[in-house]
Amino acid sequence: MQAPPTRRQWIADNGMQVTIRPITAEDRDIELAFVRGLSPDSRYFRFLSTIKDLTPQLLDRFTQVDFPGEMALIATIPTGTAEQEIGVARYAQGNAPGTVEFAIVIADTWQGQGIGRELLRHLFNVAEEVGHQRIEGVALKANTKMLRLARELRFAVDPYPGDAGLVRLGKDIQSRSERPAMGHDNPTTSNTK
Repeated sequence: MQAPPTRRQWIADNGMQVTIRPITAEDRDIELAFVRGLSPDSRYFRFLSTIKDLTPQLLDRFTQVDFPGEMALIATIPTGTAEQEIGVARYAQGNAPGTVEFAIVIADTWQGQGIGRELLRHLFNVAEEVGHQRIEGVALKANTKMLRLARELRFAVDPYPGDAGLVRLGKDIQSRSERPAMGHDNPTTSNTK
């Protein structure tokens, strides 16, 4: 069985040290606080609904991942003796073999610092290392920051069948030697399962 990724330190564009690591069941409180702290627009872009809070079942689902079929990486900063979650990127099994679906959301005050791009970079690496071959997602057409990043990362952006307000994002996972270099723009959110 593959080992999950380890924690690592990274410096955001604003110079702040950020920890990127897998989410754990012990992160229920910081995950709940993170979602509660998102603006209504960011929550809507992520969940495609006006959700205000996570149910206990959703909180369990988001913090107890079944690796390697699922993975969630969070970005945190230190707050005294604790951590504050400032972003999360996750994938879950897709409908087709070898395909995973991703979602990402960054705290509103941390958007534009390269955090989303860095989380996606690591999420792609994890997905590749465990043998997934394609990554897909769904985004609102109005989520221009996510669509711009998706195009920069060479995702195909296609109409979503049956819903003109959504687009389908898709990309074959390339080996590291084939991947284009990623810059520092930052997505706000994307939605998936």
